[in-house]
Amino acid sequence: MVDVKARLRRVLLGCVLAAATVSHAQEPAEIIRLVDSPTAGLVDKGRFAVDLRMFSDGGLSGQLHAGILRRISIGLSFGGQGIIGNDAIDWYPRVEANARYRVIEESQGMPAITVGYETQGYGPYHPRRYQIKSKGMFTAFSKNYLSSLGQFGAHGGVNLSREDEDDGDFSGWVGVDKSINEELFAVVEYDFALNDNDDESLGSGRGFLNVGGHWSPVAELSIGLLFKNILENGDADIPGGPDPDLSRELSVRYTERF
Repeated sequence: MVDVKARLRRVLLGCVLAAATVSHAQEPAEIIRLVDSPTAGLVDKGRFAVDLRMFSDGGLSGQLHAGILRRISIGLSFGGQGIIGNDAIDWYPRVEANARYRVIEESQGMPAITVGYETQGYGPYHPRRYQIKSKGMFTAFSKNYLSSLGQFGAHGGVNLSREDEDDGDFSGWVGVDKSINEELFAVVEYDFALNDNDDESLGSGRGFLNVGGHWSPVAELSIGLLFKNILENGDADIPGGPDPDLSRELSVRYTERF
């Protein structure tokens, strides 16, 4: 038991030291998600990433991604509402999974193309589905550009969600990321939410417009402030349904080698 505690102390100390050490030699990690929508990015082989998302009503979700091969990453996620605060915790119903495979590497004339599957949605869990549906099966593309104004990335994708009881249509998204300086970058995404606009759905047909800003004091750490559902997509008249108003969320991402 003593040995286990000693190992845990060493691991925690190592994480703190890694986050406090500025490393100019390491390339920044690829963006694997804009706000809620995936890019064609992957966690590098031999590395893992921990993503935490804090949302309304004391909600907290965590995702673990691991790069197991050069073109393949896998992960698990879990969370719930009321984790932060003194209310009863409303856990998500299950641990969710995700996997990605990069089919085509980015080149001068071609975007990177990744296919994947993820069952983790976002926001509170309404009966049978998340407020923001999981992407399910998806294909994402990303193309990065360099100019005198800095780095700029264009992203998009199509998906078929596993949460299809209220609306089973295909959907998709588009988005961009833009570097401001070496430590700051901004993201914008628009999720068409074509699978969330039927009469029994939580969405009201406007789609989800989300923006965010991220600060990376070191290559391994990124802290983001997200503004979600700017168009207030949702139906406030659904009994017990999620709040359709704009929400503010905080994200933290840490990457490290195995």
